[in-house]
Amino acid sequence: MNSSFLRQPELPADEFLRALRARLPHEAVERAVMPGGVEVIGVSVARGEVFAVWDEWRKRHGETGWWPYVTLQSPDGLARSRRQKDVGVVVEGWVAEVACQDHDARAASVVVSSFRWSMDCAAGDEEDLEGWRDDYDPDRLASQLAPARVEPLPGVSRWGTGDRDIFWGQSRRWINFVPVRGGYEVPAVLPYLFGTCNWFGYGDRVLTPADDAALLRRWHEQWGAELFLAQGPYLELVVDRPPLDPWDAARATSELQGYCSDTVQRPQHDGDTWVRSTVWSLWWD
Repeated sequence: MNSSFLRQPELPADEFLRALRARLPHEAVERAVMPGGVEVIGVSVARGEVFAVWDEWRKRHGETGWWPYVTLQSPDGLARSRRQKDVGVVVEGWVAEVACQDHDARAASVVVSSFRWSMDCAAGDEEDLEGWRDDYDPDRLASQLAPARVEPLPGVSRWGTGDRDIFWGQSRRWINFVPVRGGYEVPAVLPYLFGTCNWFGYGDRVLTPADDAALLRRWHEQWGAELFLAQGPYLELVVDRPPLDPWDAARATSELQGYCSDTVQRPQHDGDTWVRSTVWSLWWD
């Protein structure tokens, strides 16, 4: 399949593969071309080494053009997965849409759609309606949050490196590399890499890879959030500049709830705790 629509990385695939093997000579390295034409290069590492390896190569993204993310799937396994086979022919369309869209407006539309769906479900119950307004309105939520923090809370990775290993005790992870401008573009070139099927929006709206990319880019620009792990219904972001004051924390909490209400179930608690930390772990149950 023609992949000329893709961004060309600073290091061609062969050169990057050599650099990866030179840096990690004792680890298994693999490459595969996805049905949509995207080449993915991966390295298998012990879980305890995941963050250090990921962090090193994300800092080198500017010189390589290859963004790393953590997963259980090798490049070959990803290429053979049903999801990638099903969406292979539409990748070029997603890439074009993401390149042209107003990501802030797109992100806001996701949150509004989720809010309207919730309000419809609560129609006729004024107490429930007020509760949803408290959760989604940053001005209301901010007044209920703790004062500003001086430093972020230390983040804990639940699935990439943490001790809440839901991945059946597997001791190794794959770090896969994709030729994109940043982690926020990964959902466009690898559509449905992570699942958001338990999201509900107003009318018949469902989340698309363009929605995922818009929110990830917005949080990247606002808070320094970077794609860290993507696996099934699980997504983790490493957040370099998390919100520290009540207003910013409330805004981030409202947006996170609009995107993943399965994770944000106690907005006041969450807005005072992990939203102000350096790792955001999201899952769609």
